[in-house]
Amino acid sequence: MSPRILAGLLGSAVLAAAPLWPAAASRPAPRLKLAVLPCTNIETTFRKFQPLLAHLESAAGLVVTLVVPGDFAEFETTLANDQVDFALQDPHTYRQVSRLLDDTSLLQTRALDGTTRQSGVVVVRRDSGITDLVQLRGRSVMFGPRISSPKWIAAKLLFESKGIAVDRDVKGVAGGCCEDIAFAVSVRSVDGGVICDHFLGQHPARQKDLGVDPDSLLVIGRTPPVPTRIFAARRGVPPAVIAAMTRALLQLDPDNPQHAGILASAEIRGFLRTTGAEYLRELARPAAPGHPR
Repeated sequence: MSPRILAGLLGSAVLAAAPLWPAAASRPAPRLKLAVLPCTNIETTFRKFQPLLAHLESAAGLVVTLVVPGDFAEFETTLANDQVDFALQDPHTYRQVSRLLDDTSLLQTRALDGTTRQSGVVVVRRDSGITDLVQLRGRSVMFGPRISSPKWIAAKLLFESKGIAVDRDVKGVAGGCCEDIAFAVSVRSVDGGVICDHFLGQHPARQKDLGVDPDSLLVIGRTPPVPTRIFAARRGVPPAVIAAMTRALLQLDPDNPQHAGILASAEIRGFLRTTGAEYLRELARPAAPGHPR
């Protein structure tokens, strides 16, 4: 077992919950593993999703632990070997492993603005003198994990639309969560970075706690939009378990103050049902590269 998965499992608290099945004394509740992608910072990821895990355990009567795969290869292997039961993943990751997932279980997340589209934005320090992507040629740029649709795949498309090959024309730096990337730009460790579009507007207080002054950062580019993340069960997970989990997720109402806190912590606004065909059509929908707001 990899250190990342072990850390995620050790960090998960088993919360008391009403059992899904009767006669719990003779039939313990299933112990399930939820893989969360693409954020690579285990501690941050667990902190964000702990309220959601607590809701799932309370509402569905299941014991759920968090797994944070280090990369796509690790995620695909654990999924193929039945070592995880559910996954919350970006669209391009889903497209590659959809054969391993149960199409009846699919729930698409809503972004914090209520839509089902997300983008990455390229940020620099406001005092850097950089105002256009072309000025990042030859400079250091921190991207998200390669399994991240907005912070890597869509970001590459954006740079290429400006005639910049990220593997040749910039000094690419591997990054993780938005907090880490924004901080690296803020303290001048890198010249630019790609973060999720909701980050700057939604979390100014938290950014300042992390030592990031959001007013010090300037958005100079926006990636083409891609679908928001998708929740799915692995093929072979019992239908009763899938039904319990999806029902608990669909219960979450952003207009309910208690639920709003759970959703906000996970940086989503809710879930809605979808199918693999519908989701992949949305992924294939053409979109022109965006621009700063």
